[in-house]
Amino acid sequence: MDLTRLCAFRERPGRRACLVVSMVAASVFVVVSGTARAVGGSSEFDGFREIVQVSVVEDLNHYEYIPHVRAYPPFFAIFWAPFGLLPVGPSGNVIVHGRLPAWWLVQLTGSAAAVLALMAAMTFWASRCVSAACHPEGVAVPTNRCTSMLLWLLCGGLMLNSVVRAETDMFVVMMVAASMWLLLRKRRAMAAGALLGIATALKLTPGLFGVYLLCRRSWRGLAGMAVAGFCCTVILPVLVWGPSGAYERHRSWTEVVLVPYGSTGPEAIIERAYRKTNQSLTAALTRYLTPYNAGTSGHPSYVNVADVPRSTVSTISRALKLGILAALVAAWAVPPPDGSRELEAVLFGLVPLGMLLISD
Repeated sequence: MDLTRLCAFRERPGRRACLVVSMVAASVFVVVSGTARAVGGSSEFDGFREIVQVSVVEDLNHYEYIPHVRAYPPFFAIFWAPFGLLPVGPSGNVIVHGRLPAWWLVQLTGSAAAVLALMAAMTFWASRCVSAACHPEGVAVPTNRCTSMLLWLLCGGLMLNSVVRAETDMFVVMMVAASMWLLLRKRRAMAAGALLGIATALKLTPGLFGVYLLCRRSWRGLAGMAVAGFCCTVILPVLVWGPSGAYERHRSWTEVVLVPYGSTGPEAIIERAYRKTNQSLTAALTRYLTPYNAGTSGHPSYVNVADVPRSTVSTISRALKLGILAALVAAWAVPPPDGSRELEAVLFGLVPLGMLLISD
């Protein structure tokens, strides 16, 4: 990916400094605004802290004691523990008599700022890893840095939007980007697979990378993914909650999340699962082919062009998903004719696209 000509604008120190200052300013703004949202309770941060407080600090099964269902696997509580162990209030309740005590406010603000700053930094490093993996051999390092800047300018807005909401997406993106760098640079395939295994234990959809590694015959990467997944799913939960506690949480997660999802879809666990921001294949078919409200009760949004039974839409969706998966497997199974890194990057990049289309 030779972007030498496109990078000519940053050759002068003044222009380069302006770019850096602009990106740093954007990140600072995101951290400050995201922290304000976290303190105000309008982001995911407080809900994630509640999971840690209930499951790790109070040693209760959060799938049973938290009234709103969280679809994340049990490992999520362990992963998020560094940002949620300090108490914010009784059972994670930050509001006491309508006010926020000063020391709780300091804890909440500090924790939120720390995780948001970390994720904002990850937006830069994810771009850096991707550009380092893709650029041809022999290209000077400054061009590589320029590529990461261009990637950040293209993707930074979308990535930082998830940071403002204190979502977990940037943690997953960073692990995937680092794995891409390791795999495409032919370095530490087992470590690359381990990163993908951790991402899969955090959110299930990155598990599609396992199919990619299998088709690409990356046995070390597949082994690393399996070992990391086993550690995050079995070993760590047993160390934190004990054998019985780990078993109970996985049993509850299966009964509360996996079984309802498998039988009736994400609507069983997530309200308005197919709203207009959901771009998955199932969501699109549901919105366009059935009279589904893609908005809210106060602001309904209907975009259906037909009135097809939901069971028929579900059948169509499953058939299309199988076709997409078959096409992905076929693309991954055929070795590139010239072994080009750019083509490998495209094949790797098809995995997130497959996640978007196949997942509900």
